[in-house]
Amino acid sequence: MEEDHFHDRISTPTMAEIYGKLDDEILAIPEDSMLSSISENGKAPELSATKTATTITVNIPSSHAQLIDANQPLPLYTISDAVSSSKMYERCFALLVYDPDDDAFYGLHSKRHYWVSGCQKLLGSIKNLAFLLRKNFPERFQGNESEELVIPISSGDYPGVRISCIDGSDDGCSHQYKYAPLLHFGSVFRHPLMFPSIIAMPMPSSHHLLCFKTWTTFNTVCEQLRAVGEIGNEIGLEWENLIPQVVWRGTDFSFLARVPPILIKPQFQERLINWSQQKTIEDKMTKKTGGQPASDAATKKRRLDYVRELAAKVKTTHVHKQILAKFTKAAAVESLMEQYAHLLPRWKAALLTADAEVKASSQPTATDDTLPWADMRFSNYIHSGHKADARGAKDYREWENIGLDVTGDHKSLEALGRYKYHIDLGGGGGTTWSGTIEKLAMPGLLFHHFTPTKDYVHDWMTPWVHYVPVSSDLLDLKRKFDWAESHPVQAKKIADEGTKLMRFLTSPEGYAQMYQKNIVEPLRRVIEAYQPVSIIYRQTHWRTWREVLQEIEGDDVLFSLMKCSGISVRSCEIGEIPDKKYTKGASRQYMAGHGK
Repeated sequence: MEEDHFHDRISTPTMAEIYGKLDDEILAIPEDSMLSSISENGKAPELSATKTATTITVNIPSSHAQLIDANQPLPLYTISDAVSSSKMYERCFALLVYDPDDDAFYGLHSKRHYWVSGCQKLLGSIKNLAFLLRKNFPERFQGNESEELVIPISSGDYPGVRISCIDGSDDGCSHQYKYAPLLHFGSVFRHPLMFPSIIAMPMPSSHHLLCFKTWTTFNTVCEQLRAVGEIGNEIGLEWENLIPQVVWRGTDFSFLARVPPILIKPQFQERLINWSQQKTIEDKMTKKTGGQPASDAATKKRRLDYVRELAAKVKTTHVHKQILAKFTKAAAVESLMEQYAHLLPRWKAALLTADAEVKASSQPTATDDTLPWADMRFSNYIHSGHKADARGAKDYREWENIGLDVTGDHKSLEALGRYKYHIDLGGGGGTTWSGTIEKLAMPGLLFHHFTPTKDYVHDWMTPWVHYVPVSSDLLDLKRKFDWAESHPVQAKKIADEGTKLMRFLTSPEGYAQMYQKNIVEPLRRVIEAYQPVSIIYRQTHWRTWREVLQEIEGDDVLFSLMKCSGISVRSCEIGEIPDKKYTKGASRQYMAGHGK
């Protein structure tokens, strides 16, 4: 087997280098003439994605996903390469192994990896993958007449890779091109330079992986997606009659929680009360010093430390009430705007809504019917591990008491469909698994949240053809809204193209194409690329796949999560599901004793 030496010449670029220039091109509003061209031929403007990528580093081979899209074979890989892929990960990773002796599929998990609650998605992915393999490639899985197959897989909101592989602090991650193709059932990093061996597979949810299972079994589009395709028809409103606001309802949730920069939700005490106290003290000090700024960094640091020390001493309920009595909604917005860069995107959206409300109400001609440009609020939040109604919840009461209504009423798809503008704000994995396709199907225009991650379905969507992209920090959202309001013909054309795309993908013809592109072809290419142990060790001492794994990983490291026949998703036997002994602390102790 030929050795791929590309990885020897690849450095690991930072996320800013990877996404910066390319995103600037995609996010920029095209000239009217270019948009007219899009309107006529339905194609996106030519973006220099490849050129931009090659200016970051040289001699970069195509990612595995790009090879599949180009109908090219994947690099050959072995069982050893599959195990090496696990080095990128710290959680929610498994090896799916077909064992000819048992004519069954095993999901193997390593004690070197953490097991967290989100890894439950891995179990459903193993069941469905075994079923999809058996049904689509029955000739490959014929018991003792066949060879083993080893596929590295992962599942979760986004790949559970090591942080050192994301921030570039681990030089070993620059060898990712050598790793075996890895199927991730969930959101993946959008740019091909980020983990090029990882292939985006359908998310383990009702609208995605389970719908592909339905198609495999009954050759019909699942009910959930059929309903999505009919959203536009059911609403039946003309563009001119839609409400001219950017609307969003969803869950107060994290955003790429382990991916730097780490973003947070504002805490009422830390982000509002303390800010007010510090600002008052700073104002007094500025007045006392005649408004002269700090002359150097050391002076500024001492001044800030003094301010924080004084503010920390004032924590009584009495003082809080005094502060709140003077607080207005505008002041609350001002205080949070100073923290904007550190907030989660969904909190940024809620803050932009509050700011829009303040500005709309302050217009000289404002009436009770004056609409702010945005209505983006939380309808749910996570309480004791489950979704709960955010409206009236104790967690938001302090905000609402000062007029900052970050929560809103639940809205059905029909109610949301009456708005002219939508946004699919990313959640835990940086995307929203069902929200994007639902909003794209509506008659309004989708402002697609352009984050570091993507889903498999995003590859069917084209910026400025099916949606208007907005930056991850949402700083361009108001400008894109103003553009759409001032360019109604172009905005409506993009909205119509998005709706047509979803009607096509949820039709039998469109879904058949999606099944081929996102299920059959990736699996076929991975199967063709795998080199069984009988080929690798034919000139040396013959070994079974179990013996090879034991030589690589040692005793007692890999264990079976489940065993599946692949005949159906119900034909699985649950094995050893990790419990608290494989939580983060225990895994660290294990790795400290055995090496990574």
